[in-house]
Order: sequence, then structure tokens, then C-alpha cells
Amino acid sequence: MERKRLRLVIMALRYHLLFNTEIMKKIFILFFAATVGISLSSCKKYLDVNTNTNQPISGTPELVLPQAMTAVANLTWGQTALEGTAPNPGNATTSASFNFYGSQVVGYAANGGGVSGWGAIISYDYASTDWQRLWSNSYDIANDFQYVIDRTEGLAGYAQFNAAAKLMKAYTFQRLVDQYGDVPYTDALKGAASVTPKYDKATDVYKALADLCDAAVVAFKANPTAASNFKSADVMFGSSATPAAEITRWIQFANTLKLRLIVRAGNKVTFSNRTFDVAGFLTDDASINPGYAKVIGKQNPAWNGFAYSAANAAAASGSNYVPTPFIMSYYNGTKLTDPARANVVYKSGIATATNQLGNQLATAGRGATPNSWFRGTSATSFEAIGIFKGPDAAQPVILAADSYFLQAEAALTGIITGSPQSLFNLGIQSSFRYLYKNNTGAVAAGKDPIADATAYQAANSTRYIANYGLATSQAQQLEAIITQKYIALNLIFGDEAWNEFRRTGYPVSNPDISAATPAQTIVSIAGVSTAPDRLPTRLLYPSTEFTYNGANVPTDINKYSTKIFWAR
Repeated sequence: MERKRLRLVIMALRYHLLFNTEIMKKIFILFFAATVGISLSSCKKYLDVNTNTNQPISGTPELVLPQAMTAVANLTWGQTALEGTAPNPGNATTSASFNFYGSQVVGYAANGGGVSGWGAIISYDYASTDWQRLWSNSYDIANDFQYVIDRTEGLAGYAQFNAAAKLMKAYTFQRLVDQYGDVPYTDALKGAASVTPKYDKATDVYKALADLCDAAVVAFKANPTAASNFKSADVMFGSSATPAAEITRWIQFANTLKLRLIVRAGNKVTFSNRTFDVAGFLTDDASINPGYAKVIGKQNPAWNGFAYSAANAAAASGSNYVPTPFIMSYYNGTKLTDPARANVVYKSGIATATNQLGNQLATAGRGATPNSWFRGTSATSFEAIGIFKGPDAAQPVILAADSYFLQAEAALTGIITGSPQSLFNLGIQSSFRYLYKNNTGAVAAGKDPIADATAYQAANSTRYIANYGLATSQAQQLEAIITQKYIALNLIFGDEAWNEFRRTGYPVSNPDISAATPAQTIVSIAGVSTAPDRLPTRLLYPSTEFTYNGANVPTDINKYSTKIFWAR
């Protein structure tokens, strides 16, 4: 009872302290240390993310940075996964998953037939209580990165911590802007001086995030070899072959993140500069692994949520969801033929059941038991490839495929130099490579991503969305790039696919459900959106903002007509 009361007190204080880094950290560290007797000395609690108020974090950069980075990775699938229970992506009010929010609205995954209670997920009638953990958890994570930044600015021996925290802060805020638009930024994370922060224009935030990328590159260039304390805390690139290679990958991460900002913003943001460091962009997946293991509370969040618990119980979420006819059409020959990737993305390949979002009839498609997604037959007997690679697999943050498709579009539009077609082909190859990687990060035995990508393009030799050289206009070339990105991000980064769909309109979806076959539309048959494409445009600001920051939160926001600044 005493622990429960303590938790309720902290939860009540949590919002008021959300933007107050100093007070928040001291309360979590000192209050619990005094009353619960929790030790703060460990530097290995990388999985103890700062959303569990009974597991406070130490105030050292060595501990705070990896915990916050892990929280970023976990928020892709839902942070509740690391607390020993599966996330509930079927509930838009309680879920905390960028990937699965996007996956359901962009046509990757639909509700299983015979399962009810889907609410706003299938109706698009979003309320301010839906998906609000995306907001609160993101600001909580940003608080931790700001804490590292504040404690390491200009501090000898900690320049790499400072640079990494700035990049991860930029990554976190871009996810917020892409779903909400204007957000608190310049007044946020400032402590007691600003507990009701003003909202900044989304375009201004984008510019500031690119500036963070530039600042991080300068710091990494000045400190080009990973220090031992940074390397041990680096849960993303710390396993690089050499300390110098580790820093090069961080610079490539910065370039890639900045490129995403510039490509997505188009001509709507005046960036400080539009150049990139000579280190180039990511050529391999950027993934985080703090030591995921088959232990309660320590599993890879995707595996824990959609495959098996650490106690070998099949996750119900996996069998409650099925792919849509729309995404399956890019594998089963309707639009493209792609059996190789289908066979690793889905346990039953193109034979996997499908369902149109919103169809709740018992006769509709339903996921298999234990699920239709990962390759394997049990919690201990599985092929460690595809999307769900195992309880100890790394969680991706940016795929190499995404990096190459960003570069292809940037080369197409003149942002960078290079061959759009070559970069496009590398994007497809990188998609195969990621899906063929096992839980250790190595390409599984017997798999050849380059050969299979080549065979894939040959099997679709008349279709420009698989063969860039067949596209006869810039519109078709862009469609090819974004469509292949859509396939590569399937159920891995649903939010990024949703962002690109809203920005470009690709892949093409028929808004007229009555005229469209299921393979032609991502629209829910239970949707009530009044937008021309019958889809939502954004998330609503969470109810907590109206309660605690009502004087600043933007009003007159419409989920069907108020678009993020970069949307078409």
C-alpha cells in the first residue's frame, strides 16, 4: 500500500514537473532513495526507462543517456512491453507506440475479425485521450536528453555524450512534430522558469532540430574517437569495429536525420544550411540494444508484444491483428510479386489471412495462433529473421533502407548529388538485408539479399514502382521511391510510412470504399473521416495539455482538416 501511495503521488506530480528537469531528477533520485531504499549506484540499468517511477535513474550521463536512448527504441513499439506485460496497441487510449499507431492507419495491420472494441482505431474519431502517451512519454524522454545536454555542455570528456543527446532529442522532437504540428520547444525542458511552455511553430522546430544535428556533427568531428566512457554507454553504435568507426556512424546518423528533416520540409522551412558532412549517410541499420534478453522486463519490445513473453506465453496482440489486403497486394502479385520478403515478414507468406480495417465480422480474417507474423513454431523454436527476430534482438531506430530511399528522393530533387536509380536499388537491397538479419545482426545462413533483390526486380520487370528506370516522369519516380519505402517499413516504422503517405500521397489509396477493392485502399470501412481521402490528418493534443497548459495549447484543431505543415 505504501508503494502504491508513493506511485500515485509521483504520478500526480509528473505533469507539473514534466518541463522541470532539475526538480524532476532530484525528486526521482532523492525521494525514492530515502523512502524505498533503492540503490542509485548501478550504471547497467539500461532497460529501466524513466516511465516507471519505482525505478529512478541516476544523475550521471553514463546512465541517463543509454536509458533515454532505450526509451526511444521502446516507444516505437510501446514502453509497457518492458514492464513484463505486452503493450495494448488495440487501445488508442492506453497505447504508447509510434509504429503501431501508424501501422494501423497506413494499411499495414488491421483488426482481426470477430474482435470488437477497437474504437477510434477503426473509426478515426480521435479524441484528446487517444494516443496521448506518445506525447507524454516523448516529453519525458526529451527531458532526460536535456538533462544530459545541460550536465555535459562544455564539459571536458563529455562532448560525445552531449552530441549524442542532441541528436536523440532531435529524433524525439521530430516524431512529436510529425504527429502534432506545433509543440512546446524553446520554452520546454527549462525547469521551474517555464512550467507552462508556449507552443512553437512546427517549421521553427524543424529548423532548430536541423541546427542540433549540425552542432552534434561539429562536436563529433572535434572528438573523432569514441572515449571509453562514451563507448560503454553507447547502446546504438557502441559495438562498432573501432572507436573511430563508432563516431563516423554517429555523424552518418546526424546527416541522415537532417536529410529527413530537409526532404520532408520541402521548401517550407528556411534551414540554417542544407549541406552535409563528408562522412555521408547511414549505410547500415541504426539499432539500439541495451542488453535485451529473454528475461521478464528485459525482452526486445517488439518480440515481447507480438510473439512471446519471457515466460513463453503467446502474446494475444499477435493473433488479434492481420495484414490488410492493401499491403499484401505488394507481395502476392496483385501489384507486385514478392514471395521472398513475404515469407520472412509473415509466417505463412502470401497465404496469411487478411482483413480490411474496420471489418469486425466473425467471418473476417483473423490472425493465427500464436500469431501470423514471426517465423517459428514456439517461444524457443523460431527462425530469427524477419520483423520479430527474437527476445534479444536489437530495436531499429533508422533503417538503412530508409536512409537510401531518402537519398534517392534527395538526389531526384537536387538536395544532394548522386544517382537516384542506384540509391533506389540500394534501398531495396537494404530492405532484404534487414529482413534477412537474425537476432545477432548477421545475415542468416542461406540468405542472399542482393541476389534476391535482383530477382525481385526481374520478376516485376514491367512495373516502374519496382524498377526506377521504367518511370517516365518525376511523379512516377517519386511514387516508386515512396512505394518501395512503404514496403520496406512494413510493421517496423508505421509512423514513418504514415508521414510519407500524408506528405506525398503514395502509395496511392482509393478513398472511395464503395468503388475500391480492398487491395486498392487503406481506408477503414468503419471510418467517419470527412476529409477527401477519408483519413485523419493528425493526432489531437492530449487532454493533459488542456488541463495544465490550456492558455498555450492551440485551439481550432480539426483531426480531418488541420494538416501538419509538410502535408500535401
